[in-house]
Amino acid sequence: MMTKPPLDKGNIIFGHSIKFNNDALGLVNNLQKKYGDVFEISILNQRVTMLMTPSATKHIYLDAEDNFSSKHGWEFSLGKTFENGLMLRDFDDHKFHRGLLQDSFRRDALLNYLLIIQPILDDWIRDLKEKKSFNLYETMKELMFKISLELFFDEVDDSRLKELEKLFTDSIKSATSVVRTPLPFTKLKKGLKARQELLTYFENKAESIDTNKTTLFSELVKTNKHDAGLSNFEIAEHMIFLLLAAHDTTTSTLTSAIHHLSTNKIFYDELRKESEVITLTDISELKNGTKAESLFSEAMRKYPPVPFSVRYVMRDTIVDDYKLDGGTYVAIGPLVLHNDERYWDDPETYNPTRFLNSDDINEAYFPFSGGAHTCLGKFFASYLFKNVVYKLATNFTQISSTEPLSINPAPIPYPRKDLKINIS
Repeated sequence: MMTKPPLDKGNIIFGHSIKFNNDALGLVNNLQKKYGDVFEISILNQRVTMLMTPSATKHIYLDAEDNFSSKHGWEFSLGKTFENGLMLRDFDDHKFHRGLLQDSFRRDALLNYLLIIQPILDDWIRDLKEKKSFNLYETMKELMFKISLELFFDEVDDSRLKELEKLFTDSIKSATSVVRTPLPFTKLKKGLKARQELLTYFENKAESIDTNKTTLFSELVKTNKHDAGLSNFEIAEHMIFLLLAAHDTTTSTLTSAIHHLSTNKIFYDELRKESEVITLTDISELKNGTKAESLFSEAMRKYPPVPFSVRYVMRDTIVDDYKLDGGTYVAIGPLVLHNDERYWDDPETYNPTRFLNSDDINEAYFPFSGGAHTCLGKFFASYLFKNVVYKLATNFTQISSTEPLSINPAPIPYPRKDLKINIS
């Protein structure tokens, strides 16, 4: 029997927007207790049906009948700032553009990217050795941004690094702002200005990029020359979105993982032993089911980079015996599933060992989205992550912290407060 999801109206003016921005997991968990796994809320003045089950999540990600639009699902939050990125494209259009970008993530290209990042990581380690401690999130953010730009261009003007990072940070903040009108002095207004400056920067780079080098940007420009006929503006739009994927999400993943290492000496010592026999530029070795792999998997479980995915319902359809009306919005929540005790033992505990020596695939695990919109760079993200934690383990006998880590996991995972990591 088909049913309509129950509606929770929330605040009379803001709906659930503010609560969702401040504590999405807590909000959804409370509403689950009240209504079950399926209910309707209001976010950014849009009614959204929340489907918090593994079967619904898989159904919507796979979208065998093209019933769910990612473009229209994300456009009211990301559309203004990250217009025409892959998440803002659908169906045949998405398939075409993803195909162009896919070539930039082939095995030989990934190997070249690993070679590019080695001197950056070595410089980073040398800098850390001059210190007794470092601010965790700030340090990871700076490192990932520099790596991302090197991967794109194979050259970074240090004088512009901070400027570009500020522009990108403003873009991110605008995308998650509750205020969706670009009024003066609002996050959205600053973000749109930043987006325009980034577009201009990337367009100019597209004109002068050295296609003899193997960078992510040069690979896309080369692919475009052969097949596509994209404008420099379209290439720039892809670069801005890929910078989001390459930089911001990896920063949060590394932040939670390194904090765990700083509080778990036994696991860190085991990781140090493992690091001694790993070649950081050998993809075959990096793929192994290792301590680093289990740490990466747990970081992606606890704080998935895309905590919730929103889709626009193109036509009337049925999911899990619930009727979804065409012209409405639906959301699925990897963050909720990853922290649900029905599917995980002690989900609140950060425990990488849950992924060791396990051949079972948890039905409630969606770290990289799914279906046509599965993360393009998921393999490289894991290789980069492992390179960073292995470098730490190789060079420092001990890392520690006495401070707790508090992360607001949605709309995008960010620590509520930075903390210091002690090193020796």
